[in-house]
Amino acid sequence: MLEAHGASRILASFHDISADWVFAGLYFSDKYLKEHPDSVRKVMDGLVKSFDFIAGNDREARTFLPKYTKVEEELCMISALRHYQAIEPPERLKEQIDLMATYGYIKSSVDVSTMIDYGFLPETLRHQGESAQEQTGGTL
Repeated sequence: MLEAHGASRILASFHDISADWVFAGLYFSDKYLKEHPDSVRKVMDGLVKSFDFIAGNDREARTFLPKYTKVEEELCMISALRHYQAIEPPERLKEQIDLMATYGYIKSSVDVSTMIDYGFLPETLRHQGESAQEQTGGTL
């Protein structure tokens, strides 16, 4: 952001250091999943549709950013947007977990496969996620 205002210059971007870093996730408690499975499926369907919209309508998608992020429109139009997807490659998640453990952000590497449930994704993606998890032996 400072570079856009002429206050600094970028020597390397975060993407150059660790491409496609997963910055966020979506979490529901077991209790909520059990009590509201249809609502969770609707949220996941909407999320997947939004990823598809962003991928196919980059410029139009950027016009929504100022309203919801309070970032200036000019900056929104030139900022890099990460490629979003409903299923992150298991090796990417494992790499990030290992980096966080190596640099002390978490005490030790953890197996997040116990926290991932692809059962609420749209049918076409559900099998993709389950296959990816099987390829890693069910652990990440």
